[in-house]
Amino acid sequence: MKKTYHIVNREEKTATAAIEEFAKANGQLLLPLVELITRARIAVDEVIGAVGRHTIETILMLSASEVAGPRTPGKASGDILWHGSQSGRVTLADRQLKVKRPRLRHREQGEVKVPAYEALQENDGTTQRMMGALLRGVSTRQYEEVLPEMAATVGVSRSSVSRQAIEGSAEQLRQLQERRWDTVDLLVIYVDGQRFGEHHVISAVGVDRSGAKHVLGIEMGATENAASVKKLLVGLRDRGLRTEQRYLFVIDGAKALRAGIEEVFGSDQPV
Repeated sequence: MKKTYHIVNREEKTATAAIEEFAKANGQLLLPLVELITRARIAVDEVIGAVGRHTIETILMLSASEVAGPRTPGKASGDILWHGSQSGRVTLADRQLKVKRPRLRHREQGEVKVPAYEALQENDGTTQRMMGALLRGVSTRQYEEVLPEMAATVGVSRSSVSRQAIEGSAEQLRQLQERRWDTVDLLVIYVDGQRFGEHHVISAVGVDRSGAKHVLGIEMGATENAASVKKLLVGLRDRGLRTEQRYLFVIDGAKALRAGIEEVFGSDQPV
């Protein structure tokens, strides 16, 4: 069976018209090109931010536990006590994330700092390493290593990272990277490279018939890296994305993206 898809270069002046023509041919009204690109990038940013926020908040709790001992409501003991939580802000690579951070108080000396939170405030290199650990864990599927490695960058010992915390973090990453796409009816797939601080990732975002956006996959590597592009697309195929279906691919013109799409989804179609 002949497999057809379209590739639209977002730099072409006729790109929006091409999308509208494709949409009409398929009986659908899709987002204009610029809005599609913007929202696709925001979707990826939000996913990375949500995963990063959850992991960092877990690390802050672990760091506080090293100082004050396990949190046991109604059973306060020792000189340093848990004192609720408050809003905070940390930088993950070049993204500002709002987090809930635990508060500690000494019985006589007042507020006690949480070491991990202070480390994140003082050292940009620390946040870069944390982002690198997060992205490596996502791209290699070694989810159980993410939380301990990120925690270690801010001085939290591996012995303090419980199996329960590791499993909870790993499950969230697994849901991000291993969702099946057999039953999702996608029309548009946007593939692009994005920078997170010093780190470069390739992401794919799909738009279904209702206009809903789905973050399909994330891999480390520049858009010029053909191996990373192929790995991302093969992963989508293996998780149920139908290669015989017609899609509108929106890319930035990178040769590796175009070559990867043709190799995984077929090359006998108009481009």
